[in-house]
Formats: sequence, structure tokens, C-alpha cells
Amino acid sequence: MSTAARDVQQVGIQPWFPWPLSRWRWWTEAIPAERVAALRIATALVLLFDLLFTYWPHFHTLFSPEALGGRDLFAGKFRSDHYFWSVLRWLPDTGGPVVVLAVWTASAVGLLVGWRPLLCGVVAWVCAVSVWNITPGAHNGGDRLRHTLLLMVAVSQAGAVWGLHASHTPGERRRILVPGWPVKILFVQLAALYFFSGYYKLLSPIWRNGYVMYWASHDLYWSLYPEQATWIPVAIHRLTAQITLIWELGFPVLAVLPTTRVPTLVLGLVFHIGTLVTLEVGCFALYSMACYTAFAPWERWREYLRGATANPSGATADR
Repeated sequence: MSTAARDVQQVGIQPWFPWPLSRWRWWTEAIPAERVAALRIATALVLLFDLLFTYWPHFHTLFSPEALGGRDLFAGKFRSDHYFWSVLRWLPDTGGPVVVLAVWTASAVGLLVGWRPLLCGVVAWVCAVSVWNITPGAHNGGDRLRHTLLLMVAVSQAGAVWGLHASHTPGERRRILVPGWPVKILFVQLAALYFFSGYYKLLSPIWRNGYVMYWASHDLYWSLYPEQATWIPVAIHRLTAQITLIWELGFPVLAVLPTTRVPTLVLGLVFHIGTLVTLEVGCFALYSMACYTAFAPWERWREYLRGATANPSGATADR
């Protein structure tokens, strides 16, 4: 066995894929464990923020039987010919929601520190779907991304590095690789989300002419700062709308091509930061940005920092 082979360890079991996925190298290749570890940490941080600043402060409004919650408020969703489910339907209205939110919060902490990420990820996913189904009026379509994100974190061997159950000790130079298919599923999810969002926007005249961002930024329902929106020229509003339209429609191709991949991902981060600080989109922007952490080359930065620490003077070692 070569030295290079001994310096690499693959963690996790590669599942069986049918043809043509089994012959598609992009789908079956292993990826550095740092990428899914960063995804786990970012997801946990956003989930904790969501729980502490969205759910817990409005607990009574969301879950009390006389408010937006209660097991029978949307009973029609849970008919026998439907496939909706929620653990809150099996628990009493008094005490059940507290237990679910407490377990959800604990699972987010477990993900953050890398304690049994498979278990914590699945538990967090179950809690997220349960809360979504029992109180649909308190959520928007963007929150669905959280479900995919939690499930992919759970099955991605996200605790192989940077966690309590890491596969190697700190400072060890061995590279850890994990199956890459969960990150590829996440990428496909984002590509489909952006493309079809752009497609339906393209059908709207106010998106094609760009005036939609002008109206949205002045709307009391959508805009966080409607008064300050008047400081921005109309031409800038129109330009941002049209750039967004082109970027969303082109994302599935532009994010794959080597020459446009980095600018496309950077523009995506700028887009989500912009919506986060200007529009009422909840935590959708934060969960979207958490997805992007899986596409950054954390393993290269780790090697760079490791080399800088080992040779702080910058001198070249004798050969």
C-alpha cells in the first residue's frame, strides 16, 4: 500500500445504486469529511437560532389548543387517505408540544457538538416534520428546505471530523473521506428549487420587467424597511430582479461548470444575505446559506492552516 493510500481513510458505507447512478462518478465519489461536518455545524446553528428566536418565544401562540396549534385544528390533513403525520398527534395537547420542542432543541445541540449525528439528525427531522404538519399556517414553503437539510445531515457521516465522535484525533494528518451522495442530493434539491422558482417568475410580467423588487421592497407585508427602500433608485431595483431571474434559471448549469461555479455560489450567498436583511422570509435564507457550506473547500483551508502552524516563520524545510 502506498503512503498516499495509508494517509486516507474512508468512513461510512456506500449504498447500492441502480444503473446509471452506479456508473456516474460524480454521484458515487467520496468527498472530504470536513464538508459534511461544516454542513452539520451550520445546520445546527441555524436550527438553534430558529428554535430560540422563532418557536420558543411564540410557543403559546403556535401550540396552544385555542391558538394556531392543537391536534385537531387541521384534522383534515390527517385523514386515512393522506400521508401526513406528526408525533404531536400521538401526544396530549398539554405537555406534548413542550416535550417535542425540548427534544428538538436537544437534538440540535447534539448535532452542533457532533454527538451521534445520525440519531440527532433523524430526531431533529422527525420533530421538524411533526411541527410543520401540525401548524402549517405558521410556516412558509422555504421552511421545507430544513427537512431535506436535516435528513441529509443525518445520513452523511457528518460526525467523522470536528465532533465528539470524530474518526481521528485532533492534529492527525490523515485525510477522512465520506460518501458524497447526500451532498449531491442537496445540490440537486437547490438546483431544482432555484430553477423552478425562476421559471414561475419568468411567467410574470413584473418579474420580466424588473419592477417586482421595487414593489416588494415598498410592501408593508414583505419589506423589513419599506421607508428606506425609497433611497434606492428604481433602476437598481429592476437590475437586481433581472439578475436574480437569470441566476435562478442558470444555476443548474452555472454551478456545475468549473469557470462559473465559484461566482455562481458567491452570488447565491449575496442573494440570500440580501433577502435575509431586507425581506420577510423567516429562516429560509439562513437554511439556504447553511446548504452552501457543503460546497466550500474546508479541507484545503485546514491543510493551509495546519501548514502555517507547523511552519510559522514561512521558511522552506530542507530536502
